[in-house]
Amino acid sequence: METDVHRSIAAAAYNRCWELLETQGRSAEEDDELLTAAFTSRYHWAIVGGREKAITSDWMVSRAAQALGESDIALRFARRAYDAAQEPSTSDWLVASTAEGMARAFAAAGDQVQCREWCEKAEKLVARIADEEDREIIAEQLASVARGS
Repeated sequence: METDVHRSIAAAAYNRCWELLETQGRSAEEDDELLTAAFTSRYHWAIVGGREKAITSDWMVSRAAQALGESDIALRFARRAYDAAQEPSTSDWLVASTAEGMARAFAAAGDQVQCREWCEKAEKLVARIADEEDREIIAEQLASVARGS
């Protein structure tokens, strides 16, 4: 398969994940499609996307799994994304996003203590994002994490 085909499939599957995540009252078939699309995107980005696309696609698998109540998968891929994002060359928004992913995964697992700790860590990282638009996007995602009481 050509590189541009891998990129096209990866991007289309990633964008489909966002469409499905934003769909109110998803059907069971759409839930299955969500997780399938996340793994499809991950597979194709792993071939052609480089390190940051790999991190982002692990984050998306975690996000999709969290939305479906699959906390084990959510935690596994959130951790992969976060760990990979710790290299100094990683974009500031991506480091913050992976911390948000950890908070969201712990929320899915019902671990309110870890969720709150990761939310606090993510808030500090969000504050350090240089680009205002990137900072607003990640802050909005973080605000949607169910933090518990």
